[in-house]
Amino acid sequence: MAAELQTRYSEPQRHYHTLEHISYMLRALELNGRGNETIELAIWFHDCVYDPVKGSPWNERESIRVFEEFADSTKSHTMAGLKESVSALIEATILHRLPDVLPERLSASEVAMFLDLDMSILAESPAVYETYSRQIREEYSQYSAESYRLGRSKVLQGFLLHEHIFLGPETEEMEQRARENIEGEITRLMIPST
Repeated sequence: MAAELQTRYSEPQRHYHTLEHISYMLRALELNGRGNETIELAIWFHDCVYDPVKGSPWNERESIRVFEEFADSTKSHTMAGLKESVSALIEATILHRLPDVLPERLSASEVAMFLDLDMSILAESPAVYETYSRQIREEYSQYSAESYRLGRSKVLQGFLLHEHIFLGPETEEMEQRARENIEGEITRLMIPST
């Protein structure tokens, strides 16, 4: 399965949702001092299907399908026990919020940590964030500048409407940086390209 995941994350339509994104999340998890098999599996599988044209929630639901087929194929009791929780984590990325109902083996703090890891690029330095925003634009290159500007602005405004972008404790500084980065991108999107 490792080779298949590497192939998937190396597909030509990907510029941000690549192995680099997975490595970034895994490093951040390690820096948090949290060895968590459920979160690690969710990191590996959460974007394994990525088609910018079909978009969300199709990508997430297909990623869950791929993960569940893999989990079933292992015929492992351990993997069977993780299946519902990993699927719930991937599904939570559709709306990037805590689900109303959690599987028995999954805590709200685990969901918050996973979602925060996925969103942590938003709180990076302005230079890193700008690279990320260019990579996202490349993934949506099939759209005209105007269509992309309108669609991306809507997504970014949606982030700003949330009371909290990050759900875990001690994320106030990340929250502020993310909001500054997002507002900066929105401003840049409003400037017509020449």
